[in-house]
Amino acid sequence: MTGISLNQIIGDHDLCAWQPVRGIVWVQTRHPKHAQRMARRSDSKLVVVGVTGGYLKTFEFARPMSWAVRLLARYTGNEAVTNARLNRAAGSLGHPDLKG
Repeated sequence: MTGISLNQIIGDHDLCAWQPVRGIVWVQTRHPKHAQRMARRSDSKLVVVGVTGGYLKTFEFARPMSWAVRLLARYTGNEAVTNARLNRAAGSLGHPDLKG
């Protein structure tokens, strides 16, 4: 998907995605329902589990960013939210800093 650069976050505080490198998408959630759905996918790989500050899981997918836009739209049921950009760079560990 053109227009979304590397490490540019789409989504919201509860469900977001970004592309750390071309062809790889990380999808992060703070919602157990979304985490369960992603864990059941054969193409997912759990890469981060957070315990400080609440529930947090990040999954890796070998997919383009356009796929992540569609995934977030399906999971939230609202395409307007998943297409909204947060305009925050990823943190030093590749995790977005979503604390406003």
